[in-house]
This record gives sequence, structure tokens and C-alpha cells, in this order.
Amino acid sequence: MTISRVLLSKAIRLAVAGTLAEVVLSCGQEPAAAPRAISAGGAVAAKPGPTSPSVNSASPAFGDQGTTIDVHVIGSGFTAGAKASWLLHGVADSVHVHTNSTTVVSSTELIANITIASDAQLSFWDVQVALAGGKNGVGSEAFEVTSAQILGAGTTGGDANVRDMNDLGQVVGHAGASTLNAWVYDDASGMVNLGLGAAWGIDPLGAFIVGQNGNSLPTSWVHQANGSWLAQLFPRPSGSVAGTAVSAKRLADGTLVVAGWDEIQPIKSKSAGNLKRPVTWRRTADGQWTAPQLYSIPAGFTSAAAFDVTSAGQVVGQLDASAGGVVWDSPSTFVTLDALPMRVNPAGTLIVGGRNNGPAVYWWRDRATNAWHTTGVPLPSLAGSSCPGGLARGVNDAGVIVGWSCTASGAKLPTVWLLDLSGSAPVLVGAPALLPGLGAKNAAFPTSAAGVTGTAPYVATGSAILTASSKVAVRWNLR
Repeated sequence: MTISRVLLSKAIRLAVAGTLAEVVLSCGQEPAAAPRAISAGGAVAAKPGPTSPSVNSASPAFGDQGTTIDVHVIGSGFTAGAKASWLLHGVADSVHVHTNSTTVVSSTELIANITIASDAQLSFWDVQVALAGGKNGVGSEAFEVTSAQILGAGTTGGDANVRDMNDLGQVVGHAGASTLNAWVYDDASGMVNLGLGAAWGIDPLGAFIVGQNGNSLPTSWVHQANGSWLAQLFPRPSGSVAGTAVSAKRLADGTLVVAGWDEIQPIKSKSAGNLKRPVTWRRTADGQWTAPQLYSIPAGFTSAAAFDVTSAGQVVGQLDASAGGVVWDSPSTFVTLDALPMRVNPAGTLIVGGRNNGPAVYWWRDRATNAWHTTGVPLPSLAGSSCPGGLARGVNDAGVIVGWSCTASGAKLPTVWLLDLSGSAPVLVGAPALLPGLGAKNAAFPTSAAGVTGTAPYVATGSAILTASSKVAVRWNLR
């Protein structure tokens, strides 16, 4: 079974806002039970004979379904009359990737104009060049048919990391290495550089972005009437030396609530690093931020950080620097979790995250008792038991979960799972699906999905490898 243009479990009916809705995830990949291994190396050309052509690479190395593009094929031994064609798993398929024309530029380059059908399989394809005399060469998996769409320029400089998105399709994150720049993307303005810092969350209404500025202080960026963004510092408690705002949600009355952490220096040893304290802020009707509300840290722990907040004010976060977690129903009421939580769904009934050096997991709230099941339920990876690692980073009320998981080659790649939430306990639907990339392959360079919209048709966002060592921000339409 695939999660692509096929009804998951033929007709999985999920409870969404009290009604039953049929959900179709269109990730377009083969099921993870038998995923296609993605090697860390580049395309491998078939070994040519003395007069055979060779194919080394394609540029661009990817193309979207339903498009017609020019692809530069690089190799050697190309002669007049050479023809390029696309093969899936070694079998020619001119119906789904059709070569309209081939222009030989030189003995090392030709240009193929191709049309990719709207239902072409999202996968790596081989590129074959055949000479007029019958000799041919093949670039194995040199081209990827994809549904990944680069967000604007893809980055504001350096590797782009995606942190959050809202249902308006706005996406935030940061780019760079030693020095980070915060950014926000939407279709109207493209990718906007917010300056030094890192954007971690965005308001559902798109009016506020939250994160950290270049001085490691918790910061909001407020959208102005002229389309610009104005940076404002959050108020900090006594003793604060740093902090980060991570998640922004609207309460039922429209109040904006933001979760994150504050940092203080340890009393006994400054060399041990700062201690984190979980906090929330609220935006009052007069446009002011309230003083930060500190949350209780469970006994036996010295540090905690809030990672997400719901519209009901529930908060999830990390304990110490460990892989343990916590969920607060109020600043002083909490339960601990056995692994690291990353996000909670808007309804406050499903938390997702991951186990240290282990699989992605989820926790769920019992409908009958309203109590949390505090032992994380593992989500399968693309590779299955041979490489079970993963991390879930986004979830919605329909049970769509996104993050990354391990492939058979050991790569960490964007992944989507689906839970059926209609019963008394969540049930995994089918196998996880690999979200396609941009033609580059590097097992040592992890990428991930980071967020998913809450209303159908669902859209996920995350990062993808553009070249062997660079990441850009992308989105995928899941249906």
C-alpha cells in the first residue's frame, strides 16, 4: 500500500472537529515496508565499452510531476543523433517521463526536453543516452521525480532549517551555520530575512513570529501595516541571561500565548552551562506582553524547556538535557513522559517526539479517563527494524504526523505517518511514506519534515538536500 493517490486503508475515516472525514495522503512514495534504498554516493554510470557513452549527472537533478523542463545531461561519448530517455528501476517508461527532443551540445553534454506526467512515480529514475549506432550508457538514479517545492529562494544564506508553519502556509526557520538569520516565507512576499537570530514559531493568524534574536534573547517579530516585521523583546524574569520563544497559539478568546524557555546561570558552577526554565507569555488587548509565567520543574530535575503550547494552554517540553519529557496542564500540574516530546496536536490529545537513539514515538490522552498514556508508542521507520531511528516533529488533529526516519542506507529523510484517531486508542494506518527530495543523495546529511497544516488538503514543510551538502526549505502537498 502506498500513501499516494490511494485511499489509506481504502477509506480511513478520521474524527476531525467532531465529524468524519476521508483523508488521503498523497506523498507519492512506495510503502516503507520495502523502501528503495537511497545511497550516499552520486549517480553511478554504467560501465561503458570503448565507444559507449557514459552518463555522470543531470541538471536539474529533479523535476515536478506535470511539468515540461529542459535537463542538461553530463557525461562523455555523446555523438550526433544521440537520444536521452528515462527509466524507472531499469525499465523505460516514456508514458510517464517522455523525451520530447534531445539536442547534442558537445561530446560531454546534451539537453533533453522532457514532459513528466502528473501521475509519474515519485522516485529516483535512471537517465539513459543511446547513440545512433546502438551503444548506450545509463546514469543510475540520476534524476528524481518529486513533489517537493522549494520555498522562494530556499534559503537566506547557508543551510535552511524549518521550524514551524501555520494553516495560512507561512513557514519560519533559520539559515546559516555559526551565525544564524531568522526568516519567514509566504507565497505573497517570498522568503524574508528577519535579521540575526532564529525564528521558531508563527502565530496562527500570521501576525507574530517568535524565536531568539542575535543576542540569544527571546524575541517576537510583529507584522506591520507596510508588510515589514518589527522585532520586540519579551519581558524576562529576574536573573535571566538568555532565552527562546518557540511556539505561538491563540486561546479561545483570541489571546496570543507563547511558550519557550528562559535561561539562568547555575548557582554552583558557571562552567556547567545555563539552566533552562519553562515559561509562557501572553499578549494583552493593549498590545503588551505579560510577565513570563514560570512552570514547575518536576522533582529530581534542575532544568526544563517548553517546546509547544495548545490553544487550551497545555504545554509540552524537555526535562534537563535528557531525553525525557513533560506535559503541563497548568503551570503547576504536570505528568512526565518517557522520551522527548516535540509537538502536541491542537486538540491536546496527541503528543509526538522521539526516543534517544531510537524511534519516533507518540503519546495519547485516554478519552475515558482524560489521563495521558506516558509510555511512548514507537512509530516504524522507513527501514523497519534494520534501522529504527526517527523523530516526529509535527502533528495535526487528523492524526497526520511528520518528521524524519531512517532508511535502509542509514540516511535520515523526511517521513510522514498516519494514525486513525476514531477509536478509543490511536491505530497506525499502513506504513510510513518517504517525502521526496530534490535529486541529491547524502546519507550523512539529514533532512526532515517539521510541520503540517491542520486543514485538508494537508501541506507539510521541511528541508531537502539541493546539492550534496546544502539544504533548502521546501513543502509537500499531501493530497
